Amino acid sequence: METPLPPLGISWVLATISGYGIYGIQILLQYLRRGGGPKNCILTSTPSVAVLPPLAQAKLDPIFATATKIHGYLKENPTEILSFKHPMLHGCSSDFSGFAGQDRVWGAPNVACAAIEHLVCTDHGRKISKNYDMFIAISRWNADYLKSLDVGPVHLCFQGIDPALFYPGPSSGLYRDRFVIFSGGKFEYRKGQDIVLAAFKRFREKYPDALLVTCWQNLLAPDVQAFSLAGHIDGVPDMAAEYGLQMTPWLLKQGLPPGSFVDLPFTHNLLMPSVLRDCDMAVFPNRCEGGTNLVAMEAMACGVPTYVSYNTGQKDLADLIGCDAFRAQGPVKQSVAMQTIADWGETNVDEVVAAMEHVYSDRAAARAKAARVAAKVAAEWNWGGLNEKLLQVVCDRKSEA
Repeated sequence: METPLPPLGISWVLATISGYGIYGIQILLQYLRRGGGPKNCILTSTPSVAVLPPLAQAKLDPIFATATKIHGYLKENPTEILSFKHPMLHGCSSDFSGFAGQDRVWGAPNVACAAIEHLVCTDHGRKISKNYDMFIAISRWNADYLKSLDVGPVHLCFQGIDPALFYPGPSSGLYRDRFVIFSGGKFEYRKGQDIVLAAFKRFREKYPDALLVTCWQNLLAPDVQAFSLAGHIDGVPDMAAEYGLQMTPWLLKQGLPPGSFVDLPFTHNLLMPSVLRDCDMAVFPNRCEGGTNLVAMEAMACGVPTYVSYNTGQKDLADLIGCDAFRAQGPVKQSVAMQTIADWGETNVDEVVAAMEHVYSDRAAARAKAARVAAKVAAEWNWGGLNEKLLQVVCDRKSEA
């Protein structure tokens, strides 16, 4: 008989267009599967944009409604601090920084769910770290770093994929005359979209049927200086007047002709499988990932031949799942805005082009390997099983196996 679950709280904003947002939703869904009651799910931030399967939406809507009330209360009472006698999950980034407002919400225990990209710990960060009773790391890289700081305890609990959405399936056939390359992740220096673009331009010169599908939107302005130091692109996209980045005009400015790319808007997680199944390969020459890169894992789960940089959190995908990796990792140039880039890696454009040519020339073999990887992801890296471990650590207070 399963141990009854205590109430569980999450302080960050849930959404279906962001990594942390999806992470929080999947934790809640597993909590409900375990028998946790909706009234015991405490969100302290109003969910942003969340589009879910209708029955899942019906389960979460009452929780979201209560979250809006709690968020409103905190907004109306700016000096109020809420203390709960149950676990509270918080976001934790570089130097132990978190999301706005989470310092006004406390749990027992306080749990930091870490996605750290810059390995820096100032005296201020060390002070913040003492507010947390335990840490959840989502990659071996982050787990090793946190343990080196003697904070904790630290538990390694990987993120996953939703096997009901992300699995190998037929393409729409709408792009069967093109060789479709997918690149996803918010547009920023550490995600390496400039490397993708430089490689794709060279590849397309030889293979004009190539089509680049980008899912690169971001609400924040990119680090112009960093991209300039790398030297692969000319400037960065301008911010749109209302929302996100003006990606299409910028891609045209970079020399991609109309018809050579598809610039996707913010796309809900629910709609991504149909995008991925129309792609012949996916490339992620990211300079750094605090976690294991959800978008890359979802591409792998759909049976898409996927390449990732062999650095930071993405090493886990190559080492533990067996996906292809860009092994040659050079030093990364650091802009003034960055705190540190320890362990980051610069993928060689030549290696990305070579990967594109390899898949293009033998698609059957690439698909066969990708199918084996997809089977492993489905069996071992689904959200349900992985978040069950998180709930055992946080709610049942079991030690990490």
